[in-house]
Amino acid sequence: MRIIQTQQDIDSLLQYSPLPPTFLGHIQEYFTQLCDSFHDNDDPYFSLQSYGPIIILEAGDNLHDLSLVGLRQEDDGLFGSCPEYVELYDLGNIQIYKIAIMNTNDYIITLFTQVGIHPKEAQQWLKELAEV
Repeated sequence: MRIIQTQQDIDSLLQYSPLPPTFLGHIQEYFTQLCDSFHDNDDPYFSLQSYGPIIILEAGDNLHDLSLVGLRQEDDGLFGSCPEYVELYDLGNIQIYKIAIMNTNDYIITLFTQVGIHPKEAQQWLKELAEV
């Protein structure tokens, strides 16, 4: 799991992450949109801390326990959440899901994950939510 709250977090991912460049480019674009919406995009210290982080889920993450981002094991983690929406994006060489979980009107956790990297139950759950 990768947690993104600042441009530095993204810069670090761009430099050291094995994630596909198209995926990272999509994350950068989304972060920039949020920055433009919430703050002056020329501010190098902008953080999503007050608005909700961007989370990149990776293979092997326990989706039943994402306590680190507020989706507790007792509530079945991601599966116990009630996403505002799940969208499927085709980025050419990969497909990704974008999952938005609104905790309050001002705080949204946005999770991204690649299609096909999680157990079958998770893939089915995401597919069904994306089709609604």
